[in-house]
Amino acid sequence: MERCPVDICNEIFSYACTDNGYTGRSLSLVSKFVRATSEMNRLQSISIIGYEQLVAFAAALEHTPPHFRRVRYIFISAHARSSAENPKAFTSEYSRRAKAYAAFEQILRYINGSVEVLHAFFIFFRPFPLLPVNLPLLRELTLYGSLDGRPDVDERLQFPCLRHLYLSALSSPSYLTGQISKLTPGLVNLRLAAPERSQSFVPELEETLQKLEEESALPLRKVFVHCPLKPQDNWLNMMDLYEETMAALTRLLSQHQQRLVLLSPLRMGLFRTVTIQDAEIAWSESISGHCWW
Repeated sequence: MERCPVDICNEIFSYACTDNGYTGRSLSLVSKFVRATSEMNRLQSISIIGYEQLVAFAAALEHTPPHFRRVRYIFISAHARSSAENPKAFTSEYSRRAKAYAAFEQILRYINGSVEVLHAFFIFFRPFPLLPVNLPLLRELTLYGSLDGRPDVDERLQFPCLRHLYLSALSSPSYLTGQISKLTPGLVNLRLAAPERSQSFVPELEETLQKLEEESALPLRKVFVHCPLKPQDNWLNMMDLYEETMAALTRLLSQHQQRLVLLSPLRMGLFRTVTIQDAEIAWSESISGHCWW
């Protein structure tokens, strides 16, 4: 291996380090030569799960030379894997959510010059519409968890390379294509989930699609919408609302076949969100080339 040119080694390691970080950690244990030559790529792809890992990774980056903070693909969850099945674990996480968000922001500041694909999993409300830090090279962003209201955006936070945005929780189409679009001038694909108890989502979606048809200069080409889950009964008229929503979405699909794509309902776990496991799998598939758009 030592006879192999360093440039070739770097190329090999860049292809190898596309998992949750296991390959990068393993390379550092092979030999001094491999440890030294793989240092540029060891953090290229990494998955951070749970509060302890979140804080530890922020501290590790602080002591890592800037030219080795080359993180291109990252999955971050402020929650341990057990949180999705154990509500008791969520209590302590909620009490330290401010510290978790602070560590999250710190990590983003350290890697803002390299990150291209970011998936973040939060169960509790996030205080920022998209992200709290400029990421000039970010091209794909997935956020799990609800936004705390509909705050005005800080237009100094720009994501010029962002092409693909997926927000799994309830999101207002008009807010996204109004406020959020100020931060994402090059957005091409937007993915949303239709809520189960909203009468405003479909009218807003229709208005958004009509606007996209009329203003051809807008870059947004596709809007992907997960259909709502079918309720088990008609308690509180949920079945009636579901059928009305599905009929309206089907009508919109017939009118905007080139722009709208309907997807199957999301598989929900506890707290009415996807599980951490499913979220991490989606991130792995994305960086492997199995994209949703």
